[in-house]
Amino acid sequence: HPWWALLPPPLDVVVGLRQVHFLARHWAAVRGEAWEGDALAETYFPFISAPAFTLRKFVRTPSLWFWFSSEWPDWDVPLLRDPPRAASGAGALF
Repeated sequence: HPWWALLPPPLDVVVGLRQVHFLARHWAAVRGEAWEGDALAETYFPFISAPAFTLRKFVRTPSLWFWFSSEWPDWDVPLLRDPPRAASGAGALF
């Protein structure tokens, strides 16, 4: 069905695309080559090349989604806010 194209990609596809992008950047640096860019990741689907983010941040930041949503304002939805971080050392497991 054509409407399936409107659904977001599954998480494993997102993770895989990000891995390929960052590994390509890493190995270009290891070989001493200048990074020539990645239009797919840097222009059309910014979430691929974005620094680390949480799923909550991804959902509330449309500028990470697609090239056509790059100018959309962030959504301030209380449910999607990241929880406050514990003070240094407090609640640490290790």
